[in-house]
Amino acid sequence: MLTADLIRARVFKGELRPRYVDATDAGVQSLATAMVETFRAHVGMKRGELDVALAELTGEGTDYLLHRGLAKLLYDKTTTEVKAPLDPRELRRAVFEASAKVHPAVQVADALHTVTRDMVLDGVAAALGTTREAVEEGLYADLADEERITEAPEIAGEALLHRYNVALAQAALLRASKLVVHLGDGDPARYRQLFRWAKFYRLIHTAERALNGWVLTLDGPASVLQQSSKYGVQLAEFLPALLLAPSWKAEAAVRWGPQRRELVFKVASADGLVSHLPDKGAYVTREEQWVLDRFAALESPWKLHREGSFVDLGGRGVLIPDFVAKHPDGREVYVEVLGFWRKDTLQQRLELLRAHGPPNLVVAVPWKLRDGAEDDDGGTGDVLVFKDVIVAKSLLERVERAAQVIAAPRPASRRRKRSPP
Repeated sequence: MLTADLIRARVFKGELRPRYVDATDAGVQSLATAMVETFRAHVGMKRGELDVALAELTGEGTDYLLHRGLAKLLYDKTTTEVKAPLDPRELRRAVFEASAKVHPAVQVADALHTVTRDMVLDGVAAALGTTREAVEEGLYADLADEERITEAPEIAGEALLHRYNVALAQAALLRASKLVVHLGDGDPARYRQLFRWAKFYRLIHTAERALNGWVLTLDGPASVLQQSSKYGVQLAEFLPALLLAPSWKAEAAVRWGPQRRELVFKVASADGLVSHLPDKGAYVTREEQWVLDRFAALESPWKLHREGSFVDLGGRGVLIPDFVAKHPDGREVYVEVLGFWRKDTLQQRLELLRAHGPPNLVVAVPWKLRDGAEDDDGGTGDVLVFKDVIVAKSLLERVERAAQVIAAPRPASRRRKRSPP
């Protein structure tokens, strides 16, 4: 992401507006491509040498924020390592101790100063069983400018510009406490994908039905601490996932600048920001896959799936189950995992589910948030309290209990053909 000193934005009537670049502009594309090629050309060389080459490339251009911002994004994806024949810290200790014994060591000896720098290095090299060249090479090899570039990012110039525009929007969200997203009506699969990303980034969310869509409010555990930037990081990381949605607009309240001025930041699908995330559908976390695998290993006709549809909660929210347990006779039980909620918002969620949720619902609640939820079905079906992971056998028991409130659908009747008279 971009640091605060690299953000290109202006304030207009209380609104923060990032200065996006035109990713189709030939001149800007040429600059981005040249920077990518410069990084690739310096694989195996020192980072300081790359810095010099980038300075020569950008020259005396006035738009230094763009140049430095592109370089920052490329550096974030560049790997470096310390390459030295000996441990630089041990080398410095040996050289400094040897130099202190003969202080001062000079460049050229004279009648008063008879010990030179080269003599000190030769002595250290002899003591360590190496050469003076090796000592000089490794003496400061662990400094940032001396690190060797081992891998440069593989990215096209236009893709780098799209990534830069997204980074500008993310920089604004770093200073946000919450994000309100207006989603248009669309494919439920897209909604599920978006909500799963929200859960992956540990974002607490509430949803309300609106005209031709939904209003999604993203909140989180750290939002109650206005001075904390942790939650802003989660919102910023969520943005590329939001960009995969087809039609939306969002608004965030941000605190901007040293004075933490309260501004509004708006972003929408119409802005043309392009996500760098691969669009592979809903993300499966390791915890979710663990539950799916353990549940599948049970000898039960119930099968656990991740596919689920929208369930309206009386116009006050929406339920998109994490799992759906399906029986061969047609019965279904929803499973909702409330893993990253504060105790107060968790209680509100449980009350909403009790009042407007479906009866065939199992709610899984972490042990640390169990207050008010343990052993209380509240009319929602059942509540499963788990510690570290959800135990598949316990989940199956709750699913079977919740399934008792629904009847298996009757098979469609077949009309007999009447015999001709």
